[in-house]
Amino acid sequence: MSLLDQRSTTAVVPVPDTAGTPSAAVPRSSFGRRMVAAVTLAAAGWVPLYTGVLPDALSGSRSAYVLAVPFLVTLIAAGHRSAPRGVGDAESDWIVAVLVGGAGLTAIHLLGERLPTLAGLWRLSALTGVVWFACVLIVLFGVRHVTRMRALWVFALTVTTPLPVLLAGAQLGGGDRAMVAVAAAVGAVAVALATPGRTATIRWGAAAACLLAGLLTAALWTPGSGVLVPTLVTAGVLPVAITLAVNGFGARAVTAPAFAPPTRSTTSTVALVVLALTVLVTTAPAGARVGDPVPGVGDGPAAWGTPTSFGFITRYLGPGSTLQRYSVPAVDGLPAAAVDVISTPNAGALRDIADAVWYPSARPLDYRAAAPSAGFPPGARTIHSNADAATTATGPQWYAVTWPARHGAVHQQITVIVSQSLTGSVAPPPPAPLSVTATSLRPALWLARQQPDDTGAIDDVIRGRATDLAAQFTAAQPAGGSTGV
Repeated sequence: MSLLDQRSTTAVVPVPDTAGTPSAAVPRSSFGRRMVAAVTLAAAGWVPLYTGVLPDALSGSRSAYVLAVPFLVTLIAAGHRSAPRGVGDAESDWIVAVLVGGAGLTAIHLLGERLPTLAGLWRLSALTGVVWFACVLIVLFGVRHVTRMRALWVFALTVTTPLPVLLAGAQLGGGDRAMVAVAAAVGAVAVALATPGRTATIRWGAAAACLLAGLLTAALWTPGSGVLVPTLVTAGVLPVAITLAVNGFGARAVTAPAFAPPTRSTTSTVALVVLALTVLVTTAPAGARVGDPVPGVGDGPAAWGTPTSFGFITRYLGPGSTLQRYSVPAVDGLPAAAVDVISTPNAGALRDIADAVWYPSARPLDYRAAAPSAGFPPGARTIHSNADAATTATGPQWYAVTWPARHGAVHQQITVIVSQSLTGSVAPPPPAPLSVTATSLRPALWLARQQPDDTGAIDDVIRGRATDLAAQFTAAQPAGGSTGV
């Protein structure tokens, strides 16, 4: 409706107030082309994840769902098509992208240097893909658009590192069906996040359908057949198919039109390509392979008696896995010791937790490659608590050497653990399950207190005791030991 100016009869047409409202609709192909460019550039950041996880996934890793994470993250980002409020600024976008990328990649590098074992257990370098993808989206779509997708970044940071999912599967019993069910839950969450423009009924109905289909897949899958195929189906194929179907079928339900991505110059495009190549060549694989296995063992020396079994290991490695402790006979004048043997038919699952520390400690500990002159088997690593920094005598202090082995079709992790009490009166601590506290909260608190990185000294008697026991245990190998991978 026109309004009449009081000083004339000229019709004045009011200009609508567009501040804070979505911009005019543009063809969806514009958004799609920009998203294809983003996915292509972001691929450089996901390379460490695939080079680290894919070989293990093919050999039975229980974190195979991670292979689907880049697709899920892309799916969620592509589902956010509505225009952000406010006016964007190309210079600010680049500044934020540089800050986010610099801070994120630096933090990943520094944590990997300060806590290499814990970073290996979490496969922290896999987060490179998340950080780089966020930077690419900021440049191509603007910082306002990226900050609205807060749920996406929480989801990506939670599931890109496999440890949270492995711990969740362990709480459900650790069987193959349990791991597939957890992967189904990851896929269902992705569907809910990737359909923001749908009504609540459609959105949560699609997520529930994805979850139910995934659980049905887990129930029908034959245990012992591996988790790679059902995991990729429940965490990859089903979420992608359901999301595409819902977004396509419910296109008319989108309340906000697509927006025109910010214009970027040729210089910005070239800079992104150069940065992508830099990320590609400078990031390390997110794998946990320790080394080639040496000949394994069937049983320890007969004098060591019947070993004690710890059933919790099946929650992390799956059915058919065992953790047995051989109690070494005491020797006057030498510290108490034991030998722990983890055995599983699943090589990939064993590499999933290759950096796990199964013994108590007041601070985060790191494995270190054993010196060739130490006399340990090839591929051996040592680790120990810091007895010099102990404030009480209640917690046992220990020294351990561990190495991968293989006996026939069984993959093993053999650990010789020796008490740091030279009197022989204090036994080495038994292995304990992994926990959220030990793998995240306690290390975070330790870092926050800026504790000195002092590992303490190990007495030659303790190191010699471990060397002798490692030699005795490997000498007990029966005929038929195998080094095949």
